[in-house]
Amino acid sequence: MRYVRFPAPRGAGDYIEHGWLVEASATGEVKREILIPNGRPTVVLSLADPGRRHDPLTGAGHPNDNVVFGVTTRPFVLEQEGDSLHVGAQLTPWGLSAMLPGTRLVDEFRPLAGWWGEEPTADLLSRLRTETGDQSRTGLLCEFLRQRITPLPATTVDALRAAVGAVDEARGQCAVSELTERAGIGYQSLYRLFTRHIGVSPKRYCDILRYYHFAGGLLHEAGGNSAALLAILHGYYDQAHAARTFKRYTGVSASTFARVHNGIAQLMHSGEEKG
Repeated sequence: MRYVRFPAPRGAGDYIEHGWLVEASATGEVKREILIPNGRPTVVLSLADPGRRHDPLTGAGHPNDNVVFGVTTRPFVLEQEGDSLHVGAQLTPWGLSAMLPGTRLVDEFRPLAGWWGEEPTADLLSRLRTETGDQSRTGLLCEFLRQRITPLPATTVDALRAAVGAVDEARGQCAVSELTERAGIGYQSLYRLFTRHIGVSPKRYCDILRYYHFAGGLLHEAGGNSAALLAILHGYYDQAHAARTFKRYTGVSASTFARVHNGIAQLMHSGEEKG
């Protein structure tokens, strides 16, 4: 697999963190990877086999192409079989609210054609296929998104950037009072900004980032192998699920942890032969 990323275009950094491109060749086998939530909305376009994205709680799946995902609160499973080439953009946590005002999409997605229209989406895909350079492709997408930004008030962006920065620095291990202090506003004001522009409360956002760093550390331990990560996660649950500190370190309750990772296990092994 090949992964590259490039900075957002000038003037768009408040709403777009970076553009990225992922390319992988088919191996003759179905590959399943665990996608860990990182607190950021993402726009994804596919120029080859899109693969499918599955929700471990509901079992629902959909093609991983030409969609925008809001902030996710739990892992998803990506299933890929053919050659893949995805071009995407990672937005700031509040970036989607500047492009789709009033839309949150927490644990949900929207087809880009339903956002941009069929013709503009098809035109962008055609231009992305014509381009051959990685940076040219990601730049096209990011510029396309930049033109759809309706800037939020500067005070809103400043407060959100300060609070999210505090969560990032603490890897989710922080109290909401620390966020209000960093942002320079009261709790109710911060709560309204988070729920209106990110889609979740400040406390829930801390939980998401705590899980991201917890699971990300285990993924590193597993050498980037999702199947090995799943085994480690189950081992961690078996050893620690009764501990009072479970949610403090994982960002989720023991019962939610079990439901999500049992669902992931079913998806990860759904294509294996039994017997």
